[in-house]
Amino acid sequence: MNLKSFVSGAVLGSVLFSGVSFAAPAVVKLFVNGAEIHSEVPTQIIDGSTMIPARAMAEALGAKVFWDEDHQTVVIENEKYRHIQRKRADLSEKDAVGLAADAQKHFWLISRGGDGDHKDGSFAFKGNDYRWMATDLDTKAKFIEYLELLYTPEQAQAYWKKQIGNIVEIEGKLAQPNADGGSMIRWDEAAAKLMKEESGIKTFRVSVPLYDKLEVHDLKLRYVQGKGWRIDEPVDTIY
Repeated sequence: MNLKSFVSGAVLGSVLFSGVSFAAPAVVKLFVNGAEIHSEVPTQIIDGSTMIPARAMAEALGAKVFWDEDHQTVVIENEKYRHIQRKRADLSEKDAVGLAADAQKHFWLISRGGDGDHKDGSFAFKGNDYRWMATDLDTKAKFIEYLELLYTPEQAQAYWKKQIGNIVEIEGKLAQPNADGGSMIRWDEAAAKLMKEESGIKTFRVSVPLYDKLEVHDLKLRYVQGKGWRIDEPVDTIY
């Protein structure tokens, strides 16, 4: 069986595996991570293609599935990006806090150069000690795409421009100064209150613990068509 296509995120109907090159029964078994998955609609072969129920497979992998009535679409979300795809009316105060907490993790992952494989060694550049960014963030396209998981395209582009001169691009690959850092601001324990709502935009007042005090921030979120709710504030606002 040759894997030809896998559709995730928005799946219309079911996940399609095609290219079956041998005879098989109409109904087949589905195993995910060694466990057999049972569903109301069985995995089956139709016209030479293996059809797998999207909900059964997604939930077996720890993802959430919901129906987007506005776009007539089945949406599958990995828990890591549970806030990415939301209908306009679905964003709650709890969701806003979760989005900010994820943004803080994004900021520090970028600061340490990513989580993928790194080229060994560092090098000197314009009097500073640099390191190559990891494979998950080692190009401009990957860097901006990662930011756009949580931020509006405008804010992602603005942050990229702000990094020019700090992050360097050499033969298409990115490198950054060797540095470490962290934050004591606990965005994951914050409390948010909706202050203003207009078409496709929500503004929350967020109280964030810092040691034994609270910092107060106004956080604007904007709905980006086809993507979902995104933070419409400078990337280094949440760190």
